[in-house]
Amino acid sequence: MLAAEKLIRRGAQDGIFPYAEWALFGRDGVLERGATEGAGGRYFDLASLTKTFTSTAVLTAVKEGLLALEDDAGRLLGQDFLRGMSVFSLLTHTSGLPAWYPFYADGRPFFEALEALLAAQGRGEGMVYSDLGYMLLGLILAKVRGAPLEAAIDPLGFGVSYRPDRGLEFVPSCRDNAVEEGMCRDRGMVFSGFRPHCTDVAGEPNDGNAHYFWRDVSGHAGLFGTADMVAALGRFYLATDDPAYLGGVTPQPGCEGRCLTFHTGGAFPTGCGHTGFTGTSLWLDRERGVGLALLTNRLCYDHLPTADMNTFRRSVHEALLDNLKESEF
Repeated sequence: MLAAEKLIRRGAQDGIFPYAEWALFGRDGVLERGATEGAGGRYFDLASLTKTFTSTAVLTAVKEGLLALEDDAGRLLGQDFLRGMSVFSLLTHTSGLPAWYPFYADGRPFFEALEALLAAQGRGEGMVYSDLGYMLLGLILAKVRGAPLEAAIDPLGFGVSYRPDRGLEFVPSCRDNAVEEGMCRDRGMVFSGFRPHCTDVAGEPNDGNAHYFWRDVSGHAGLFGTADMVAALGRFYLATDDPAYLGGVTPQPGCEGRCLTFHTGGAFPTGCGHTGFTGTSLWLDRERGVGLALLTNRLCYDHLPTADMNTFRRSVHEALLDNLKESEF
């Protein structure tokens, strides 16, 4: 992946992110791995890549008969105001839930705040990428497993974890929550508990709802892992022929390219993948039998991020595809 590696290293030099690690993989294992400094193997805040592990755990529960895609979230969670939202709609971001809401700045219990939010603005239509839907999926997983989400999130054993051991080597994910501070201001909401500015955050989720409200454990964000762990999830989806998981890599009708786990388009010129706000991504192409886990810490600056990360990711993936055509790996 010579050309792609050069792009990644140049990304660090050009200030798109301070640091990156990657793992290029095929169906049978990791083909190449690297880091912009040192030997790699450090733990990253996976941010919304958490959703890919949540959805995989949901599909596993479906396979085991604990859950069905058609099941009603309101019934499962005992919340009448959520009636009509299926597990399928939560997985594909078609439930009508809004994209984001700072529950930590609201002050009310989760379901009380969510019911008031939906009463005020109603349910939307179409596909809206929603953190809230995956918060609900995390609660559903814990309910059907009869165990805390920490114990339910990784049934296939990829190795990711919430609240990781502090003795591990972490990549600082950010230096504050300046982005969410601005988002709260835009909503006219105030939260006094934000982290101090210009302070490295390592081993705690950058995401405000995950950290401040859910105490680091949520279905939408909060997991930590290495590039190899993310690649292991990608290898699973490259290789599986189990019908229980194929929906994870297959665009669903009427869902604007959304699969049950990944999505198509955007940063992904072929196949499918998922991104995370801290600068993480996972791409896989089942037809070509290849994928890339690319983990960066794009937020770890004393200024708001300015680079177009998806354009950068797409250029790396296109370079990999060019390498593949030339049989360079």
